[in-house]
Amino acid sequence: MPDQRPLAAKVLDLVVYAPVWLAVRLSSDLPGRVAGGCARVQQRVQVARWVGEMAVTFGRSEVERRLTTAAEHRSLQPIVAAPLAMVSAHQPSAPPFEGYEHLAAAQIVQLLGRLPHAELVLIRDYETAHRRRRTILAKLTQLLGS
Repeated sequence: MPDQRPLAAKVLDLVVYAPVWLAVRLSSDLPGRVAGGCARVQQRVQVARWVGEMAVTFGRSEVERRLTTAAEHRSLQPIVAAPLAMVSAHQPSAPPFEGYEHLAAAQIVQLLGRLPHAELVLIRDYETAHRRRRTILAKLTQLLGS
């Protein structure tokens, strides 16, 4: 059944009574909602902190494990740690470092920005002599400025 009240009564409900009801409702619900929101944020921060601590702990143990393995197997150490004399004597027929030939071009391009100049030259020489992958050679040209 439609509301039979006059238009003035409907407007009075919307303009006066609705805001008063909203203010009363908010004043009673607001502290509880704020407390609930704070509790949810604190829980999420605690979870994020725990995940961060776990990542650091796992990362540290993984780095220590890899360093120990590399120290035990001197032949597996990457060429990054090689002295410059060894780098200059490196032949382009051998891969620049262990496992290089198994990496995709996209993976190598991601690594290039973190390598020293001497290794970039080695990789450029190797790629030029062997597979000639354009993405790798283009990134090397950009980084070496030649």
